[in-house]
Amino acid sequence: MIYKTYKYLQRKELLVFKLGMIGICLTANVALAHSNLQKSEKLEIYENIGGNFTLQSSRNHLASLKDYHGQVVVMFFGYTACPDTCSITMAVLKQVIEKLGKRMDQVQPLFITVDPKRDTPEQMKNYLSFFHPNFIGLTGTKEEILEVAENYGSAYMKNPTIDSEFSYLMIHTGYVYLIDQSGQVRAIYPKNTEVKQIVHDIYGLLLSG
Repeated sequence: MIYKTYKYLQRKELLVFKLGMIGICLTANVALAHSNLQKSEKLEIYENIGGNFTLQSSRNHLASLKDYHGQVVVMFFGYTACPDTCSITMAVLKQVIEKLGKRMDQVQPLFITVDPKRDTPEQMKNYLSFFHPNFIGLTGTKEEILEVAENYGSAYMKNPTIDSEFSYLMIHTGYVYLIDQSGQVRAIYPKNTEVKQIVHDIYGLLLSG
């Protein structure tokens, strides 16, 4: 019993360590990107992060990132039962979209669930409609979600302290990804990024596109 508990704690610590390391690496990249922006007013391209994917949308059809080529995409990994970070981030993106005014149709917000077991297309549709009708949720199999998350440097895990099949929380990175009209990641925003910074960067892509 002691050995099993020890191995469980080892696995838990390893997962937390991985989440922490991903956060450190992405934070460093974010800081560098914003430093470059201040100097040159041009967003860098994250060549090793991102890529196309196809998932089930909250509008009941398959959706690929390439379907939104020609639009700027703001993307977030979260889940609808999230008690704090996800709702706060969606509220921020709602402000971003509203500040774009007539240009909001040139920007597509995407919400990829890290909890596909509970987040059905209908569940995500109801959740996201509370924030803005333009928001689209995406789900898939565990394997599909994991592949997309890994390609974007995002990490998540089920909170091991709550042993319940349905009443559980997820631990996940909370970055917002800015993707340009050709599908390339151009910025990765940490928590507490100001609305005006995201709006500024989106306008930069819209004007250059």
